[in-house]
Amino acid sequence: MKMKKIIISVFLLSLSLGVMTSCSKEDDFEIPTFKPLFFGENFPEGDIDYNADFDFPGWVNYAETGSKKWIERDFNNSGYIQFSPFGSGQASNIGWAITPKFSIGDGQGVVFSFTSATNFVDNPNNKLEVFISTNYNGTEAGVLTANWTQLNAVVANETTNGYVYIPSGEIDLSDYSGEINIAFKVTGNGTTLDGLFQVDDIKIYKK
Repeated sequence: MKMKKIIISVFLLSLSLGVMTSCSKEDDFEIPTFKPLFFGENFPEGDIDYNADFDFPGWVNYAETGSKKWIERDFNNSGYIQFSPFGSGQASNIGWAITPKFSIGDGQGVVFSFTSATNFVDNPNNKLEVFISTNYNGTEAGVLTANWTQLNAVVANETTNGYVYIPSGEIDLSDYSGEINIAFKVTGNGTTLDGLFQVDDIKIYKK
């Protein structure tokens, strides 16, 4: 019985020392700043219907020319969306993937980022562009009547083939406010501009 009391005493002493040690280091680290997320999408693998037309809720997948649309893909348990004119046989393939509408408040300090990758792209006219709109109505019919402003994003292109994901950088959205949509637009065709483009890790947040 005496030995048991000694063991319990040693345990309690160790515990109290641990707590004191932990408390004494409380000021030795900085708590990370929370960044409010206005919109985010990383296309979880569990939600991907491989090679099906991209149809996540709220998104618009629109073929401006040709029959090709953005499709759902995953690799190594990581989902993404992809657009490729390959095999279309059509003289023009232009596809839009447009986010659901969401609000960024007054826009101050809000930034946008994503990653993109390419393969089989060998012509700068086969390209990915990124746009923002404050008056898009969310329908296929409204894609070409809305006002779209191109964003200055770093995107994968003919120099970055090999499925290498390229960070877009933090794109400043402080010139915008209220409700917005972001669009990813690929231009190509089924003959000479038939490379593929992939998009993932979309985030809009406050710095």
